[in-house]
Amino acid sequence: MPFYLRTGKRLGRRVTEIAVVLKRAPHLPFAETATEDLTHNAVVFRIQPDEGITMRFGSKVPGTAMEIRDVNMDFAYGGSFTEASAEAYERLILDVLLGDPPLFPRHEEVELSWKILDPVIEHWAKKGKPDTYDSGTWGPKSADAMLARDGRVWRRP
Repeated sequence: MPFYLRTGKRLGRRVTEIAVVLKRAPHLPFAETATEDLTHNAVVFRIQPDEGITMRFGSKVPGTAMEIRDVNMDFAYGGSFTEASAEAYERLILDVLLGDPPLFPRHEEVELSWKILDPVIEHWAKKGKPDTYDSGTWGPKSADAMLARDGRVWRRP
């Protein structure tokens, strides 16, 4: 199962999300004309700034015609609760004041994270740093080309 990660500064929009995009079913029981405009089914976990979950899938339009349309089921954390949650740094500062360390990395965690990052830094030193891109765009053209090799495109948040 392919796994793609896109990260950057000053991309087209400030968003943090995890999108699980599902493959199309190998056999659709509907005529192609009924499903030609459908996108891939997806489950999107929005981390910030608008915390929540969206599920996108094809649904039959009510009535006798066999027509399928994309629909969304959406849960927005801010729209479901009236209580305001603390900002990330507010919570961190409160934990410092209370002497509660679970959100702080321990020495072992820091060492293990460098085991992940050191090979990346070594690769950049040998092969060059990642491609650059203009501010406000969705990343370098090489990222689009990488997905195109597998017949895919990036999902736009």
